[in-house]
Amino acid sequence: MSVIQQPKTNGEQAGTLTNRLAHSRSTAWATLGLALAVLGITVAGGTLHLRNHLRDHLVQRDGDVLTTVALARQYANGSGTNLTKRLGNPADQLALVLEISQIKEGVLGVRLFDREGRFETAFPPTMLETNLAATDLKTLLKLQPVSRYHERASLADYFLLPTEAGLSGPSAPLLEVNIPIHARDDSNLVATAQLLLDGSSLGREYGRVDTHLWPLALGLYAGGAALLSGVLIWAYRRLRKAHALVEERTARLLRANHELAMAAKTNALGSVTAHLIHGLSNPLANLQDFLTSHGTVSASDDLQAVAASTQRMQQLVHEVVRVLGEERGGEHYEISLSELADVLNGKMAAAVKESGVHMVTVINTSGNLSNRHANLVVLILENLLHNALKVTARGGVVCARISRDQADVCCEVMDHGPGIEAHILSRLFIPCHSTQGGSGLGLAISKQLANQLGATLELKSNSHDGCVFALRLPGQLLVPDDQTAVAQN
Repeated sequence: MSVIQQPKTNGEQAGTLTNRLAHSRSTAWATLGLALAVLGITVAGGTLHLRNHLRDHLVQRDGDVLTTVALARQYANGSGTNLTKRLGNPADQLALVLEISQIKEGVLGVRLFDREGRFETAFPPTMLETNLAATDLKTLLKLQPVSRYHERASLADYFLLPTEAGLSGPSAPLLEVNIPIHARDDSNLVATAQLLLDGSSLGREYGRVDTHLWPLALGLYAGGAALLSGVLIWAYRRLRKAHALVEERTARLLRANHELAMAAKTNALGSVTAHLIHGLSNPLANLQDFLTSHGTVSASDDLQAVAASTQRMQQLVHEVVRVLGEERGGEHYEISLSELADVLNGKMAAAVKESGVHMVTVINTSGNLSNRHANLVVLILENLLHNALKVTARGGVVCARISRDQADVCCEVMDHGPGIEAHILSRLFIPCHSTQGGSGLGLAISKQLANQLGATLELKSNSHDGCVFALRLPGQLLVPDDQTAVAQN
């Protein structure tokens, strides 16, 4: 007999709590990423809005300044009282506009429009004729200037020649400023002066605004992201601790409920089993004494089989009595799966030697069982191994394998016998039905013990090369690794 142990894999060590915390961790990172994305979109949108507002302010600034200067020049000349009559002449209007244009550098040309927005005259004469847009005229009638910046304006839209006033190329940045002209203390529009200015300086101001604005926005986003990340990480850690505490308390509650259920089942099983054992022990002892005293054990093969069956049933009764005695004694301790295999090997040593069959025990996992559960598991496996030894020829191999199937522990007993006949399969775990002429009581009791454990016992495979019986123990029967074994009297 040999015991083969293999280390427990990492997958077997992962529990429900770890999986849930990993899922919540990924959810927390996804939430943080979404929050940072929303913050980035908000900062970028606000920065663009502020950038556009500053650009509008820069464009409108020249219109406001030139409008103020135009009124100041009129009042300085003392012409405020007769401005309406004097400006009725387009030539006088143009002279006033040219005078205003001298105070601003980079003026490429001026155009004059009447109060209806119709073209009157222009300087230089090469400027194209056009009328004011209706929307611009509506604002000008309220005596408010209108300014517009063209980043890449086509000079052909304003002049007869492709270049003018020293500019080269088909396009250039232009600033268009429309100034309302009106008399002092008069709210009626007299004319509109349109000045076309070189927009290079305004483009450079745009660049300076962007140079200062975007780094500021980036710094604002970085600070907000750091603050938001800190708050979310702190909240997630608090939530994770609370979640872990709830999981731990839930697991303890489930274990307590399971222990209560198993205690109730064990008490019921003990009462029934004690009554059964009391009724069987005396008849079995009398039958054994009768066979021995009359010397009929060697009389025939049938009587030898009866004696062997009687002895096996007595051994089973003694084992059940031992388990019940230990249960009532209140002794509690833990047994590892490897120790359970050693106990099983010790109990089967004599039977293995007598049968001439090799027995191999393979352990592919680890874990602990309480002594109450371990005693019942040993009884079940011992019965299965005795049956396997009976049907396996001398020199054959019987294998007991203990492995992990997800959260459950699977105990398998494999023999190399002829298999189970088809007409027996439907009544396999019913007493008084056996493939070897026995009573079938061992399989029936093993099935009931498995049910009381909350486990399952089934015939996993059946062929002419042998059978495999599988006892599947639920993972709740295993004692958690963080608890140490204690013995109490």
